[in-house]
Formats: sequence, C-alpha cells, structure tokens
Amino acid sequence: MMVSILVPSSKIELTGEIQQALLLAKQQGLAIDNIELGVSPTQYLLIKTDQSELVIGSDLWSCSSRDCHRYIHYHSSQASLPIESNAVYHGIVDGNAWLDIWMHAENRETRAIGYQNDPTLVEPRYHFAWAIALLSLDFPLEDALTFARGKMHVSRETWPSEYGDFPVPILEHDKFGISVGWNVTSELEQFSHVDATKLGLYPVVDSFDWVATLLELGIKTIQLRIKDPDAPDLEQQIIDAIELGRQHCAQVFINDHWQLAIKHCAYGVHLGQEDLEVSNISQLRRADIRLGLSTHGYYELLRIVQLKPSYIALGHIFPTTTKQMPSKPQGLVRLALYQTLINSIPNVNHANATQNFGYPTVAIGGIDLSNAASVWRCGVTSLAVVRAITLADSPQEVIGEFEQIMRDKALLVEEVLDVDG
Repeated sequence: MMVSILVPSSKIELTGEIQQALLLAKQQGLAIDNIELGVSPTQYLLIKTDQSELVIGSDLWSCSSRDCHRYIHYHSSQASLPIESNAVYHGIVDGNAWLDIWMHAENRETRAIGYQNDPTLVEPRYHFAWAIALLSLDFPLEDALTFARGKMHVSRETWPSEYGDFPVPILEHDKFGISVGWNVTSELEQFSHVDATKLGLYPVVDSFDWVATLLELGIKTIQLRIKDPDAPDLEQQIIDAIELGRQHCAQVFINDHWQLAIKHCAYGVHLGQEDLEVSNISQLRRADIRLGLSTHGYYELLRIVQLKPSYIALGHIFPTTTKQMPSKPQGLVRLALYQTLINSIPNVNHANATQNFGYPTVAIGGIDLSNAASVWRCGVTSLAVVRAITLADSPQEVIGEFEQIMRDKALLVEEVLDVDG
C-alpha cells in the first residue's frame, strides 16, 4: 500500500528532514519503499493512503487549527485546559521537567510524556519531521510522539535504543487530569521474578484440560486464558490449574481473573492493557504474585515498565485470529527494536541484591513453526503459542520441534561466546 506525505508549500523544507528520518528508519530494517513525498494542495500536511487521510496542522507555519485531525503546538507556553481533542502540546514546563501532552483519539484520555532535556535546544521542525515519518510508517500517535522525543536526545545519525534516551509516560498528574487507574501506591516495588530457566515455550490455553495435558508433556510455563467471565466452572478450573502447577513445579499464569488468582494464591497473573485499567496493582504486589503485562509498542512498554513487572509480553507479532486486537501486527523489525530497548532497562534482582538490566520478554501473536526461528532470533526470552499447539495432530511432536528451534539458537549463542572468548 502506497503512502503519500504531502507537505505544505510554505514549509517545503520539511521534505528533506522527513526524508532523512525515513532513511535512518530504513537502516534499522523498516520498509520505506512504499512512501513518497510531495506537495500538499492545502495549508495542511497530509498523510494519505488509498483507504485513509490524516490531516495535520502546526504552529510551525500559518494554518488553522480547525479542519485537521491533529494540530501540533510548539510555541505555546502552556496547554489549554481542558485539552482539545485534536491538540498536541510540546515542551510544556512542569516544575524542573517538560511535558508533551495530547488526548488519545479513541478513549479521550489525556496522555503525556515527561523528560529532562530542554526542548528549546532542539529545532522544532526536526521533531515534527520525525513524528511525521513515524506516522507514515504506521506507528500509532503515542509511539510516534514518544519515539520522536527520544530521537531528540541522540545525534542525528543515531537510532535511539537505550532506556535513558526515551521520555517517561506520565501515570498521574492532577492538573491535566491524568490517572491511569491502576490503583497503585506511591512506591512501586519490583514484582517477584520468574524463573527464566522455565521460560521458552509458553502455551496459552483456554481450559484446565489443556493445562493438565501440557504439564504432563513437560511444559514449565503456561497461561490459562478463559475469556468468558461467566463460565460456570471458571473458579474451579483456576483452582485446579493452580494446584496442578504446584505439583509439577510449573509457572502457571492466570489471564485477567486477578481477584481469583489472589484468592487461590496463584503463581502468576497476566494482564492486557484493558484489564490493567481495572486491576489493583497494590493488591497483586502484596499477594506476591508474579505479573506479566502485554504491550503493543514504545509508549505502552515505557509506561508499564514503571510497574516493574515479572515479564513483558510483546505483540502481536503476526496477524492472529485468537482475539480481537486494537493494534496492528508489530513484525520482526519492531520486535527486535523493542527487545534492544528492554535489554537496557535497569532491573533490580532481589535474589542477589545486584543491579542488572532487562526483563524477561514473551513474544506473542501468530507464532507457529514456520516463523518461530525468526522470532527467537530477535532475542526474546519466550515464545507464546496458542493454535500452533492446540490445533496440532500431535502436540507432543510440535512441542519437541519448538524446543529444538530454541535449543539450536541457544547453542549458536554459546558458540559465538566461545569464539569471542
């Protein structure tokens, strides 16, 4: 699908900045051959495809804030309250830091990212060009704004990849009405760690029967995901799964039903972004339950890592039919970029009281034997699979093939380390 970026003639010099941003993205492996640059017939910048048109205005040039999907302010000293639905404010002073603020297009929540570097030291058009380049690459607005701000903290030739390069998504801010609704206390302690040696193949199944079958086949990490909250035997299946996990010394995660997981002393809980909004993080932490969290891009990743979860799920990697997804497939290039970022995040290991980096990661979404090796090469800790096992004629054989893929990669890493040594 072709994408056209059409720049207003009054700001045509942006074309070169956008082109440079796209070329650096291409160096990372992102596809830009379907993106073309041209001149807008209007006062707005347009990002057009055959199916859609995104209309963007800015105070970088003379154009109205009306009739556009987003109007990006660079020269405003403060954000107007309440936040206008199409407004994005950059460099709003907030004590000793700065904020970029906007309203989420779908749920109408005010969102913000905070950072320490003075934005006035960066040419606004450079930031704008990166935001436009990322939107044309099909990054959602939250990711485009988060990454573009991170890009301002490194050299023009550098792709930001370190945790310290990026801004921090704001969880709570009374003035702007920002509240993530996670029921967190002011002190965010690290959730208990998972046993990484038991990660690897991570089946996600919808019944206790599947939990029992796969634990008998040697699976050591598994998730029970029962979608129907009104299932008559829901609680009993959760009880049975938790108990059988203990018997097999396995890491059994309960999806969504965190209250029942606490009630029956589960090993772990997995929450998606929507479920996180109605959960109680403080209760989960007090219950000493391991917590896995789903993410779908830069903004969500940097937001949930503040909760210091036990692992981070990255998805969905490929198209999937197992559930309705609000995001688009991430693909292998983005997966590798997220993994590199996660590898740089400080993480205190309470087991030995030392400072180390990175979190266990779980790749999920459309993973099967045909693409597992490519996903595994991105450096993730675990492969979450659903239909690849539950629809297999012989789950045991499929498990063996997945384990062989992961074993071959592990042996390759060891060989490289031996050569380097």
